[in-house]
Formats: sequence, C-alpha cells, structure tokens
Amino acid sequence: MNVQLEVENVSEKKTAILVNMLELIEEHGLLGVPISLLAKKAGVAAGTIYHYFESKDAIILELFNNVREAITHEIFRMKDRSKDNYSERFKSLWVNLFQYFVENPRVLSFMEQFFSSPFQRMIHSKESQFYEDNFSSFFLLGIKEGYIKKYDIHIISSIFMGGLTIAAKKHNNGYHTFSKDELKDMASIVWDGFKI
Repeated sequence: MNVQLEVENVSEKKTAILVNMLELIEEHGLLGVPISLLAKKAGVAAGTIYHYFESKDAIILELFNNVREAITHEIFRMKDRSKDNYSERFKSLWVNLFQYFVENPRVLSFMEQFFSSPFQRMIHSKESQFYEDNFSSFFLLGIKEGYIKKYDIHIISSIFMGGLTIAAKKHNNGYHTFSKDELKDMASIVWDGFKI
C-alpha cells in the first residue's frame, strides 16, 4: 500500500515529485537522490521541480510534513472511540502505528532516516521538538489525567517508538510475522511501563 500524500490544491506534478522522492529515498538514502534522477522517476523536467520547490531540502521537508500528516490521519482515527478508556486508546495507538508502518515500509524508512539527519533540527527547536503533534498531546493528556507516569515527553516518545519501529522492521524484513495477539502483548508491555 502506498502512503497517500495528496493534499488539496496540490498539482499532480507536485504530488508525483513527493511520492517518487519517498520511493527514491528508500532506494538511495535521504541524501543520495540527485534532482536529475527524481525528475526522471517523476516524469517531469528538473525545471518543473524547481518551480514547486526551491531546493532538494525543501522537497524533503515538505515530504516530512505530508508523511507526518498522513500518519496522524490514519492512526488517530480512534477519536471516534472516545468511550474507550485511556489504556485501550494507548494500546490501539501502538498497534495502529505498527500496522501503518507495515503497510507503508517506505514511510518507516523515511522517518528513521529523517530523524537521524540534520533535517530534524530544521523542523523544531530543541525545546519544542516533540510538543506540536497529536502524539505529544495524547501523552500529555495521559500525564495530566493521571493515567501515565510523569516522564519527560522525550522519554515517553523514545520508549513508545523504539520497540514499535524494531518490531515493524522485523515484520517488514521477513524475520517474524507478528500475530494480533503478539501485537496486543507488546502494546500491553509498553503500557505497563508507563501506567500509574
């Protein structure tokens, strides 16, 4: 399944540039994609790319914003499940994100490379790096309402994402296919580490 990067009022050419950049980053690495290769893969002229983006860095940053928005849209569908208790929402969030990364392995590869690169410093100051998205809001709500321990948000996000990304990579690389019960068990282990 391909990640949907289509945004309202964005041309097909711009979408093609972003989608093909995501694919090429998986193949060549975050910094290994020349504009000429991107233009060929996207079926556009190099000048067309510069019509939409001032630089390759600008493409990568916009791709990050679109990917983050797509992830948020997919995994926070649980808003309709507000009657579920916080622990169930926490575990569902973990499982939903795992499943998203399994269905969209290019996104997982891109996000890992992005957050291991200097680009991550371009999107947030050190103080606000994790504070402006739905994940942080969800975790901060859990702290505020007394469901989870008062750990720093960076500790929470690192623990939450660490096991999840390793499990998704094992699954995607064919080392182990996780069953629904195993996913629930892993989400419960993470929850048990945070709950009060």
